[in-house]
Amino acid sequence: MKIRSIEAIPVRAPRTKPMVAAAGPPLVVSDFGIVRLRTEDGLEGLGEISMNGGRTGAIQCDDVNRLIAPALVGADARDIRRLIGAMDRALDGSEPAKAGVEMALFDVVGKCLGVPVYQLLGGKVRDRAPVCWGLGFGPPEKSAEEAARYVADGFGTIKIKVGRPGTDLDVAMIATVRRRLGDAVNLKVDANTAYTSPMQAVQEIRRMEEYRLQLVEQPLKADQLEGMAFVRAHISTPILADESMWRWQDAYAIARSGAADVLSVYVSEAGGLLAASKAFAIGEAAGLPALIGSQCELGIATAAMAHLAVAMPSLAYESDITGHLRYPVDIIHERLDYAGGAIRPPDAPGLGVTLDEDVLQLWRLDR
Repeated sequence: MKIRSIEAIPVRAPRTKPMVAAAGPPLVVSDFGIVRLRTEDGLEGLGEISMNGGRTGAIQCDDVNRLIAPALVGADARDIRRLIGAMDRALDGSEPAKAGVEMALFDVVGKCLGVPVYQLLGGKVRDRAPVCWGLGFGPPEKSAEEAARYVADGFGTIKIKVGRPGTDLDVAMIATVRRRLGDAVNLKVDANTAYTSPMQAVQEIRRMEEYRLQLVEQPLKADQLEGMAFVRAHISTPILADESMWRWQDAYAIARSGAADVLSVYVSEAGGLLAASKAFAIGEAAGLPALIGSQCELGIATAAMAHLAVAMPSLAYESDITGHLRYPVDIIHERLDYAGGAIRPPDAPGLGVTLDEDVLQLWRLDR
């Protein structure tokens, strides 16, 4: 099953609601790349490149079209591990671009074999994976109303963006949401590296802990693992490593330093489904459970993360796999299954999703 062509198309998706957090300006739109991989026997695989950080715009699509595609065309699409090595030799870095191509490889191989991607990852250990709904900065009462709608739909965990030290804004938000939702719902907070020192992080988190937090996500900058370990030792809530958890190898450094209790594993940042699986395995060996983080991806990558989630034994918390719900329309025809606050991957061969050509033409940036 030789690869005939690989194309990456940059797209820009308007969000239903802007996301405001401690890191960066409000997100009103999100940029992605759509990968189309075609084989000589007429099959097509789909992938998605997350471009919400680092190499943004159309740069990662150019990485695929100019460097990765020539290295893979003519090879057998079923040799995924060999092709990952070829991508690494062709390009140092740009892991989300590689993840998008690897996603397309898994999709086309699944279609060739007539099996869903989760079977290629070792098969299911669960039928569906619980997810959480994330709240950005905003008026507490309106945010509590938003959270209540998702809890009514079956979501059991709400994530609240924090990271405004020296004010009462974060505590007011958490208190309002907790009061509205009651004690049966989990609340976790995400600081997005906002705190400037370990002691400041400890002081701010302790103010929030009376509201019974499930997890505290990334209080310090990504490389401050010693500081994260200090914070972990001085609060009672488990710490979730997110920005510190980029490459799959980062799981080892986090485990050695004692910087976190839980790992947030990304398909895009890790470089693909197989790399993310390695991060899960390292965490499992070190006694660190994990969840799947998200850049609010569109439906192709959301489906890929759902396939990963049902195949990873050490997935232990609600994941952020809700990007598909944050856009008025999506790049795929299908509506993914979130019944009961948990995502169920499609059972059709490959990723189980099909490209909406009309939306692709509407959103593409290279016209």
